[in-house]
Amino acid sequence: MLRLVFDSAYVLALTAWVGSLLFFSFGVAPIIFPVLGAEAGGKFVRALFPRYYAWGAISGAIALPSYVAVPLCFPEYRGPRVAVEALTILASILIMLYAGNTLTPAINAARDAGPSEQRRFDRLHRRAVRLNGVVLALGVGLLIGFATRPAPRTSGIIERGPGEVSRAGSGGAPDGATAASGRVARPVDVRAPGSSPGR
Repeated sequence: MLRLVFDSAYVLALTAWVGSLLFFSFGVAPIIFPVLGAEAGGKFVRALFPRYYAWGAISGAIALPSYVAVPLCFPEYRGPRVAVEALTILASILIMLYAGNTLTPAINAARDAGPSEQRRFDRLHRRAVRLNGVVLALGVGLLIGFATRPAPRTSGIIERGPGEVSRAGSGGAPDGATAASGRVARPVDVRAPGSSPGR
């Protein structure tokens, strides 16, 4: 049950993130300036980008704990792959935060400066496009990794309830010094000296 909840949250967050990247890159970006023109297109992009990058960062923030929670419940999923994919999600989140909070304001400032900053604008714009492509490629790779993940071999870690813990503590443990030492007590022979075993 827990695996279903965490996997569902992870897939929904990751597909929402990758879907927004695909839609913007191939559905919106190519038609903004041809349809709206330079001035209106620039205003549209300035209003869109903060929301676009915030959407990606929030989706990544949901995907990361959802992904890590499954190996915590299912030990067979633990290993180097978990660390690699978790760091991939974290790196993608940081890229979106950088692009939204640092790169986009710098691009806007270069555009506002006019022709004198055109080269700087072009350089920053290329960087934004490349980073967008990197995050898109990482997201697609994460989706492929999830799709090719093997089915769990166990039912996961089962936590005992309070009643089971109390019963195990009262009836299942040795008493006194035997419990402290971890040894099992042996029966003591109390027969008188010289008596035969048959009596």
